[in-house]
Amino acid sequence: MNTNAKHTPGPWKIAGHGKNQQLPILAGGKIIAAIRDDGRLADARLIAAAPVMLEALRYAAELIPTARRYFPKSVKFSDRFQLENVCATIGKAIAQAEGGAQ
Repeated sequence: MNTNAKHTPGPWKIAGHGKNQQLPILAGGKIIAAIRDDGRLADARLIAAAPVMLEALRYAAELIPTARRYFPKSVKFSDRFQLENVCATIGKAIAQAEGGAQ
């Protein structure tokens, strides 16, 4: 897993309305992204939360296999298939965030 991704480290925050009805997203006092403010505040909030979500995904990617290994009886067979899907989805999200396959 590449933990040296080239994204701007968090925290990110929405700076309110900017020029031309843009919602600027700041990191370290600098604009790193902007989204048109035509009812997309939820999109801007999701983008601003990305660094925190990426760290949570990295943690889950390490935790889930360890929990399955140490507590195999606590995971039912049907749940195991869902955990495999969750792990695959987390892996795809991390790879995409680090510039890998989409």
